[in-house]
Amino acid sequence: MAAIYSLYIINKSGGLIFYKDYGLQGRMDTDDSLRLASLWHSMHAISQQLSPIQGCSGIELLEADTFDLHCFQSLTLTGMFLIVWFDRFGMYLRQHKCQV
Repeated sequence: MAAIYSLYIINKSGGLIFYKDYGLQGRMDTDDSLRLASLWHSMHAISQQLSPIQGCSGIELLEADTFDLHCFQSLTLTGMFLIVWFDRFGMYLRQHKCQV
């Protein structure tokens, strides 16, 4: 199954408003969380401009082997992204779903 590992809320200029780490494993320090929020905001903004589709809202989901990064943006351009962590059973189900 999956569990929320981290929650970030970013203002429209890319500044980190709120950060909460729910994971029990190695936690990031404040500087790393600021860098990650700024980097994600930049990638999200660039993806909106480079998309060949008009009105694209940017990157909404980034899937990796062990986690997913979900991005939501409000009408006020405040962004929120979640890092969702998979345990072994969740990874097994995900791999099985891809093979079917």
